[in-house]
Amino acid sequence: GKVPNQDRSIIAHFFIDADSSGGQPELHKKRALLMGIFDGHGPRGHAVSHHIALELPRIFAETLREKQSSLSQPLLDVDNIQKSLIETFLKVDETEPVKGSAGSTASTLFYPGIGPKVYIANAGDSTTLIATYSKSSKKSTILFVNRKHKPHLIEEQQRIKKAGGQVMIPPSVLMQDNSDGLKETSRVIIPDPNGNPFGGLALAMSRSIGDFDGRSIGLIAEPDVLLWDVNEYYDNNQFSQEQKDDTMWFAVVASDGVYDLLPPHIVADYLGKRLFHDPKPLEACERIIREA
Repeated sequence: GKVPNQDRSIIAHFFIDADSSGGQPELHKKRALLMGIFDGHGPRGHAVSHHIALELPRIFAETLREKQSSLSQPLLDVDNIQKSLIETFLKVDETEPVKGSAGSTASTLFYPGIGPKVYIANAGDSTTLIATYSKSSKKSTILFVNRKHKPHLIEEQQRIKKAGGQVMIPPSVLMQDNSDGLKETSRVIIPDPNGNPFGGLALAMSRSIGDFDGRSIGLIAEPDVLLWDVNEYYDNNQFSQEQKDDTMWFAVVASDGVYDLLPPHIVADYLGKRLFHDPKPLEACERIIREA
């Protein structure tokens, strides 16, 4: 039968104690934000992405709460949050239900509800971007885009080959040439569980949740976890108070189902206007999905 839509997304809010030093706990609770995109692949990729969407917010919130009692300010502890995100991805991978030739990307952004920092955790080739919108110029600027885990990247390729895996790299990727409009990509060959010597799925990423059949040849679920600090950006670019007041921040999580057809700067520019100039965010997201 027809394969269902394999993309899943989340926007989750939950409360975490920002200070475990005592006093009145209700005054310390912060409303944290977690958003993410999960793009499934393989015959049952939708089952994997659906599992991630259901379980990742719960497991991450539980992991943070387990650690908060041992830290005086758990939501300001960078190491705590980064380790919690990695631990969460690995736990979700361990519990994914297919355990075969199916998997999913996972790209998330976490804001702890306090301070100037956001955290981006990514495994696979979906995209989280951070952008600003200028109220005066009505223009959006992309400031951060996560790294996609492609098999031809040196670090990824070395890990796969060390484990006995095989990476296919098209000539256009080797020459970094997409001038003809082709969106070719490197791929890692997943061993066929039925023993086909030519392999099974040719996967266009080197990290993912699931894809159990690829674990033996270097496919991993551990995410990159990166930090974006708004105040650090302001300081590095010597923003005046007037410039800060003119700047609005937003983030977008999306799969290649969007960006294969719509350039990121077009998406960011359109969403910026619909968030801050003529606020119609839901309508804007629906339009982008229809266009893609």
